[in-house]
Amino acid sequence: MADRPDLTAVYSVNVPVPWEVRRLAASLEPAVTGFASVRDRYTLVVKRLDGRDLDDLHRIRERLRPALAGVAPFDVRVTGIDAFERPPLGEGPVVYLAVEAVDDDAGGVRGRDPLRAVHDRLVREFGGVDGLEGADYVPHVTLARGWAGHGDPGDAVARLRERDVEGVRWTVDELGVWTREYEEIAARVPLRG
Repeated sequence: MADRPDLTAVYSVNVPVPWEVRRLAASLEPAVTGFASVRDRYTLVVKRLDGRDLDDLHRIRERLRPALAGVAPFDVRVTGIDAFERPPLGEGPVVYLAVEAVDDDAGGVRGRDPLRAVHDRLVREFGGVDGLEGADYVPHVTLARGWAGHGDPGDAVARLRERDVEGVRWTVDELGVWTREYEEIAARVPLRG
């Protein structure tokens, strides 16, 4: 499996999530205590960087600028709670806040989901990860993963899916280069259209 991307890579390209989304995610922590790993830092991954030649923050940022040229800011919103019951990598289930684009214009491409259009641009620039990106890409903010509680994890996931959550809406006007080492955005690239 030498060709398999290293998903423990140092960086990814993410949409910074606003305070309202972080507050919503944190409010759900009591409902996900049965999961093995509960997130306390929240992010919306747009593109994973596989680490083979993407280990320099400056080079990544310089490749992002032309890849994002002409992409205008766009709106997204949280639509509910969902899960990957059998994720392609790592322990499942993975419970997340589902996110979808509100606007239908991505850098002048009418009728395309702007978040997916940005994802597609970045896959063309950096390559894709099979099973996670391209047609398989699902925009989301991870809340928890793996099951360590008592009972059936499917029941816990079903209860979470039934919850009404605040449909937080925000404008994506920049992307951030997330560093796994520090679990924060280390560089930002504005969307200017």
